[in-house]
Amino acid sequence: MSSNLRLAITAAAVTLAGVVLSGPVSMALAALHPQPAWSGADAFVRAYHPIQTAAYFTGFLLVGGALALIAALHALAPESLRARSAAALGFAAAFAALIIFNYVVQTTFLPALVRGYGPGDAPLVGALSLSNPRALGWAIEMWGYAVLGVATWLVAPVLAVGGGAVGRVAAALFTANGPVSVAGGVLTAASPGWVMSGAGLSLFALWNLLMLVMVALSMVALRGRARSAAAPPSPVVPAEAR
Repeated sequence: MSSNLRLAITAAAVTLAGVVLSGPVSMALAALHPQPAWSGADAFVRAYHPIQTAAYFTGFLLVGGALALIAALHALAPESLRARSAAALGFAAAFAALIIFNYVVQTTFLPALVRGYGPGDAPLVGALSLSNPRALGWAIEMWGYAVLGVATWLVAPVLAVGGGAVGRVAAALFTANGPVSVAGGVLTAASPGWVMSGAGLSLFALWNLLMLVMVALSMVALRGRARSAAAPPSPVVPAEAR
């Protein structure tokens, strides 16, 4: 197995772990110390608990895994797809920069504000906390994942190369993630706060399912490609022996 193929499989596994841990697992943990519906910074600080940052700490796995996966797919791309995959890698790097910044704020800067909270900190808490549906953090989050959607759309054809039927399905889902994720960014610009509505939370759950399935299928397709590459060539039988 080539080092690039090994990296792609490992990165898909890390991304998959990130999706599960930052989604349903972290939501279950946060339910132990939930935040009430946003009513202001003071209420947020009173209800704050460090366990509420679990989704962002585990989200680093998703971000790092996705970036590494797209980098590995770029390295595996045939010459005809190299321009697309190079563009995908650029968009993936932009996604990682945006989301890592957002998660650093949520895991490090915002907890520091809470610990030393004073009345003058309220505007900062309100602008940055993802408990506030109209926070700057949501604009960064939704447009960051929209940029990832562009990256998955661009790199999708690489999964279909040597990946068989599973690879083609994974490529179709990587492609579909593009318009789905960009639509989330556009909706956030058109209707700030929609992400915390009932419809927004339902769509978030469906997007997590899409990510889960598409990354899992990509890992299966890449493993199949690795097995094919490792299989010994079929012996050539001389015509006179047939």
